[in-house]
Amino acid sequence: MSRAAGRRLVQARAPLAARVEVPASKSLTNRALLAAAVADGATIDRPLDCEDTRLLAEALDAAGWPVAWGERLEVGPRAGVPHGPIHLHLGNSGTGARLMIALCAAVPGTFVIDGTARLRERPMLPLLDALQLLGADAQSNDGGLPVRIHGRTLAGGRVTLPPTVSSQFATALLLIAPLFRAGLDLELEGRVPSRPYLDLTEDVLATFGVAVEHDPRGRRWRIRRGRPRPAHVTVEGDWSAAAFFFAAAALAGGRVEIAGLSSTSRQGDRRVVEVMERAGLAVTWGADAVTAGGPVTGPVSADLGDAPDLFPALAAVAAGGPPSSRLDGLEHLKHKESDRLSVMVSNLTGLGAEVEHDHGSLVFTTRLRHSGSSRRVTAAADHRIAMAMAAVALVAGPLELDDPSSVQKSFPGFWDQWAVLVA
Repeated sequence: MSRAAGRRLVQARAPLAARVEVPASKSLTNRALLAAAVADGATIDRPLDCEDTRLLAEALDAAGWPVAWGERLEVGPRAGVPHGPIHLHLGNSGTGARLMIALCAAVPGTFVIDGTARLRERPMLPLLDALQLLGADAQSNDGGLPVRIHGRTLAGGRVTLPPTVSSQFATALLLIAPLFRAGLDLELEGRVPSRPYLDLTEDVLATFGVAVEHDPRGRRWRIRRGRPRPAHVTVEGDWSAAAFFFAAAALAGGRVEIAGLSSTSRQGDRRVVEVMERAGLAVTWGADAVTAGGPVTGPVSADLGDAPDLFPALAAVAAGGPPSSRLDGLEHLKHKESDRLSVMVSNLTGLGAEVEHDHGSLVFTTRLRHSGSSRRVTAAADHRIAMAMAAVALVAGPLELDDPSSVQKSFPGFWDQWAVLVA
């Protein structure tokens, strides 16, 4: 996939005073799309229209479920079984690939699921092993993409997922569980990764009339057999995207009004509020927006095991704010769209930051300052790295970013909103 030319990221010239709006949640849009296919139909209001959701919608359409984009998303019932092997390309969408592997394993048809070189490096084996235990016929390339699937109705029943690098394996199984003849009794061993994402999956299933039973720790999940009912879903704003606007206020100071967020959201990245407040950011809720007032006055401290997508934004604040910030729970960042821990450390140390890190923790010992000259940073084809570098530039700019178009993956309007912020 071709990418656009680089972009100059500028330093904040004054305390911020702007109102911005976040897009709809990518996580919820993807889950609603998959649940709609299982239910053979749904209407999705305010979906996120971005690279990842388009890839998943195109894959569903190619596999037999008609998907129509407009002001809302309309997913229709499956129109028969396509002839021959259906090749589904999910780009660099880990969520999309995992959801489609699960769905294709549980419906009639022959499918080949593939993606970019980076997506081929990302793990799929725990999901494939679980599906095979449930009766699936799926062959992989050493536990990764491409995956060839001969889909059929699966027996279902009880299965255990070992400690994994992603909650998406569990989400994929839960979303297709209503298709199993015996439902699903899923046990998660070890620490449950990114638990809030499983809560989002439960919420989406409930919208489609599927009851989910689980223990308080989130180790045992049960779904009984029964077809979901077509539903009407409205997608709330994306807290993962909002984190970068909180980071902007935390670094540059001033006030940023962020519209489109739910104060009662179960998205794990809503934690950015409590993390930033502990560091001294003033956060106030209004009738239609939350306002972040900065800058932060103390270091940032957070365990991100349940909210790994907050890492790039919080690392930007940790590098540009008061020293002694510490971020933990970073063990699985190497399995994201890029090796996020390594890429962020490389970018920030290249700008003069001093950090101490191992595979799971990062401690910031100095504060980034403006150097007076333009320096280059990389997005590593990762949307969240690109957005984090925009925040870093507010205190260390100007910066030259190599791949600004990577934000298309989750937030196509990011640069327009950022221009409002720094105008």
